[in-house]
Amino acid sequence: MQPDLETRRLHLRPWRLDDLEFCVAMNMDPDVGRYLFPHGAPVEAEQREIWHEKISSDWPPLGAIWAVEWADERKILGWCGLFPLEASGLIEIGYRYLTATWGKGVATEAAMRVLDYGFREFAFDPIVAVTHPENSGSQQVLRKIGLKSGGLQYHYGLDLSFFSRSRDDYLTSQ
Repeated sequence: MQPDLETRRLHLRPWRLDDLEFCVAMNMDPDVGRYLFPHGAPVEAEQREIWHEKISSDWPPLGAIWAVEWADERKILGWCGLFPLEASGLIEIGYRYLTATWGKGVATEAAMRVLDYGFREFAFDPIVAVTHPENSGSQQVLRKIGLKSGGLQYHYGLDLSFFSRSRDDYLTSQ
C-alpha cells in the first residue's frame, strides 16, 4: 500500500472508491476535458465504468495514484500519479484538477512531491509526461518540475508534446 504524502499545503492519499463520483464529475467538466477528450465530450456512464475499474483494481500495475486534498480541509481537489505510458515501457507522471485550483500552484506542488517519490522510492528512470500541444498550463507545470521538452510523440491516438527527466538529473539537482 502506498503511503500518504505531504507538502506545505497539500495532503496526498491513495485514492479510494468513494472518490469515484468526484473523478467522473471532474472529467465531465468541459474545461477539464478540453484537451483530454479532443474528439468530443466523454459519456458519463463510460467515465463511471472506466474510473470504477481503475480505482477498485490494482491499477496502475507500476506506480501509484494519489487523491490530492488541501492539508487543512481534506477536500479533494484532483489527483496526481505515476503510471505506465501505454505499452512504451516508460512511466508517466499525470494529474487532473478542478478548474478552481488552476493557477494556484496545486498541480506543481503535488507533481513535485510525486516526482520526488517516483525517483527516490520507486527508482523510476526516466519519468515522462505527455500533454496536448495546446495545453500550455500543463506544459508550464511540467517545466516547473524540471521535465524537458522532447518534441511531439504519438501516444493515446494523438501527436502529443513529450517531456522527460532522468533520475540522475533529478537527484544531482537536489
